[in-house]
Amino acid sequence: MLKFLRKKTKVIIWSIVIAFISWGGYAVNLQFQEAGRAPGSVFGKEVSFRDYLLAERAVQIFLLKPADDKTPPAPEDIESKTWEFLVFQREAKQRKIKVTDDELREGLYELLAAGKEVPFTGEQYAAWVKANFREEPRDFEDQLREMVRIQKLMEEMRNGFKENPDENLKRWQSELISRANIRVYQ
Repeated sequence: MLKFLRKKTKVIIWSIVIAFISWGGYAVNLQFQEAGRAPGSVFGKEVSFRDYLLAERAVQIFLLKPADDKTPPAPEDIESKTWEFLVFQREAKQRKIKVTDDELREGLYELLAAGKEVPFTGEQYAAWVKANFREEPRDFEDQLREMVRIQKLMEEMRNGFKENPDENLKRWQSELISRANIRVYQ
């Protein structure tokens, strides 16, 4: 047996190399299939996993407050609110709503005031974000920026309605969500 393996070493090595190349090509091909690239689509455009995860985290931090601290929100609520968040985020970006650094700072101060936190240095801020939200400060600020952008969109729409602004805003939100044609890939 060893005599045979010594004589056919080149053939064995080349067959192993070809097998690994074939396996790698198959793996790359699977990676780029359409259904596996994104968690879903909004307005006919795919949502990246990074955008989805940042939106999901923003929903958990800013939108879903449990009635008591012991009961976490239901996963279905988190998912539905995440897709709504993505719809409003895309609409705000389409309307070119900008959030300045001052508005972001103001939103952060409101958050700190609600939690009765005191102002602190940059290092203390980074530690506070990591301790309270388990986020990197950059990701947290991106999420906060998107929340402020969506709040500005809602305020702009509410001010645009002359009669029954709250009722018309809810109607506009439901129409926008139905127009968004949300598709969630399995």
